Amino acid sequence: MPNILYPAPLKVGSKIAICSLSSGLKEKYHARLDIVINGLKHRGYDVVEGEFLRQSKPHGQLNAKAHAQQLMGFLLDDEIDAIMPPFGGELAMEILPLLDFNAIKEAKPKWLVGFSDVSTIACALTAKCQWATLHSANLMQLHPDEKSPYCLQIFETLSYEAGSKFEQAPSSHYQKNSPDYVQNPNALFEHTEVTQWQCLNYFDARTIEMSGRLFGGCLDTVGLLLDSPFLALHEFKKHSAPEGLILYLENSELTPTTVARFLLSLKLAGIFDDINGIIIGRSVITQGQDASFDYRHALDVALGGCLFPVIIDADIGHAPPNLNLVNGATCTITADINEGKVVKASLNTELC
Repeated sequence: MPNILYPAPLKVGSKIAICSLSSGLKEKYHARLDIVINGLKHRGYDVVEGEFLRQSKPHGQLNAKAHAQQLMGFLLDDEIDAIMPPFGGELAMEILPLLDFNAIKEAKPKWLVGFSDVSTIACALTAKCQWATLHSANLMQLHPDEKSPYCLQIFETLSYEAGSKFEQAPSSHYQKNSPDYVQNPNALFEHTEVTQWQCLNYFDARTIEMSGRLFGGCLDTVGLLLDSPFLALHEFKKHSAPEGLILYLENSELTPTTVARFLLSLKLAGIFDDINGIIIGRSVITQGQDASFDYRHALDVALGGCLFPVIIDADIGHAPPNLNLVNGATCTITADINEGKVVKASLNTELC
């Protein structure tokens, strides 16, 4: 039977740890950090800052061991209810072998919240400890005045009891350029580009459906680890998701050619044998040096022949907004397709 462990719902007085995973925030971002932390406090949460949160020493001066010890302290502290890194960072991967997952399994489950390199640690907690984790907007994007329903949904999701259900749909618009938090610490999202989810491998008018347990994150990092001992997707499916998986991935910095290589390597490693469907997020990098081989071509090469549904350009990753995807939760995605475009879709998630 599936053995996913859902952290206790957050409520007024819940304690949230804010810590960096691989690098702290430079001083020029501290004004924005103060705003979002005060927003959490205004919601009634008790906030504790990690020792290295506001340190921005060059890599090597503040080493992986220090970050691993800091994170372990929060993971093992049963007074902590959630951990919200301000952003992903660069090298969270290097702390994985320094984490004591056996000790973490004995601790009270805690929510880990965010995307990008946060997903490196989140997926490991789900795969090795069976903790549900939340792939969503990062803390630095959660201005207290932000009205994006996907940002507000984060606090709703974190308040749900195990067994709860919730529904999401594609956005109407997304944001192409990142806000400048240095020049404007109070920047809010400006979703100006029209959202259009697409189905990569089904073109004719039809309704498609995929169901399974959610698992995924940033292709740049998680994609390198799916066949490693830290994620071991095949073993996770066998023990925690016998009904199959919905894999979701998004690209941050990879060129189209590198995206194709990453996805083809996962196919060759048999990763796709364990899944019922794939959702791919919008990419902030759509063109490489070869203008004739763009992001869409990369996905066609790697995934076009898949028998299971492949949805692309979804609300996942570095071109916000971000869906709230709970690693380990069951999800059914239904989409109406017409000429390869998703004209209507719903994601129904159950924390079971």
